[in-house]
Amino acid sequence: MDGFYSAYFTGVIGNSMALFSFRDGQITGVDVGGMQYDGEYSVDDDKSLITGRIVYVILPGQQLITGAAAGSEPVRIEFPLELPTGFADGRVLSLPTPSGVVNARFQKIRSW
Repeated sequence: MDGFYSAYFTGVIGNSMALFSFRDGQITGVDVGGMQYDGEYSVDDDKSLITGRIVYVILPGQQLITGAAAGSEPVRIEFPLELPTGFADGRVLSLPTPSGVVNARFQKIRSW
């Protein structure tokens, strides 16, 4: 599970790409728009499920692929994460976020 992943996102107004590190229960990432992601996760092998949370900040004037935009102040977003353990198998996953649904496809680049 631990590794370095690329993610390809599609929302109602656009597309994006991000890189994520999953390592020792911690998630760190960055996307092409400069947004930074932090969070944590745990793996439940019995349920074949990864659960955790992600936190990111929308910078002033930035618009997300979901159509949401920050105002004049940064907006901190936190949401629960739930992925199947085989999330990087090429399928497209629908991820509900506080600003709207994002479709994502993950690819594992390498293990740690």
